[in-house]
Amino acid sequence: MKIVENTELLSAEPVVSILCITFNQIDYIADALDSFLAQDIDVPVEILVNDDCSTDGTTDVLLDYQRRRPDVFRIVTHEENQYSLGFSPMGQFLVPLARGRFIAMCEGDDYWTDPTKLSRQLKVMQERPEIAACVHANDNVQAATKHRISTVRYAQGDCMISLADITSRSQCYATNSLFVRAEAMRAYHESSFFTLRADGDHKMLVHFGLIGGGIYYLDRVMSAYRVLSKNSVNRSMLLGGDTSGVAKKKHDNRVELLQLADNETNGAYHDAIERGIDCIHYAYYRDIRDLRTLRRRWPERLKAEGFLAKVDLHLYTYARPLHKLALKVYCKL
Repeated sequence: MKIVENTELLSAEPVVSILCITFNQIDYIADALDSFLAQDIDVPVEILVNDDCSTDGTTDVLLDYQRRRPDVFRIVTHEENQYSLGFSPMGQFLVPLARGRFIAMCEGDDYWTDPTKLSRQLKVMQERPEIAACVHANDNVQAATKHRISTVRYAQGDCMISLADITSRSQCYATNSLFVRAEAMRAYHESSFFTLRADGDHKMLVHFGLIGGGIYYLDRVMSAYRVLSKNSVNRSMLLGGDTSGVAKKKHDNRVELLQLADNETNGAYHDAIERGIDCIHYAYYRDIRDLRTLRRRWPERLKAEGFLAKVDLHLYTYARPLHKLALKVYCKL
């Protein structure tokens, strides 16, 4: 690991550390970096970016930003791709290097859309010292054009994320909205949760929500998530051939996570966790698009699905070639 930084120009005591991971995201990375620099905040900030051996020019872009703004940028590079070796670039390289009292996260293919994002979240955390993290609403956008597809809101109005949603949902917020106390993030990485096989987003939701002190939601759109962007894990999984195998692995990992949470909290949330596990079962059959099982076991929950989700299920069940074609066409946009 090599760190490109200018220690003489960097703030000695940054309040906020912005952490970003990237790999072959030449088409997107400048949007992320510019959105970090556009933040209107009156405390010292540092920007840490882990580049996992990009081969498309992403590294050159990062180093150029560091040369232009050596007072904020710290670029981490490697001689070999770390993700392929089983490492977590965010947790094992960036978090230990972060010097701020608070950590904001955004992956290299996403970006922030509101210059007041960090200042608003910092204010919440200062006013609520008991909570672990603060998140907010976001837009889902088409990867290449940045045209808005949908807006994701946890609730209508600012509020705490509820126990029921922490246990029943794999994600209540976009990762690019997460603003967390550094000590809470480090506690998570030192816990048994971090080593589980479940997705990092889900693990952090459960840990910060049940153990870390809770998560506060701001009902303001302040970031954008690119749907199925190039080189994203979600895109690779969706277009891969083993949909059922991937879904089963995700199901088992999520159940394991909630069972650990039940043990770690001495059964304090047992009933809610049991209901959450039932939701995981439903999500598995939805992921493999088993419409018949969904109708038989969870008719009311199926009825509450959105229009696009229902179209997806019906096309896959009754017109699979058309479903496959539609998916490929979208991913090429």
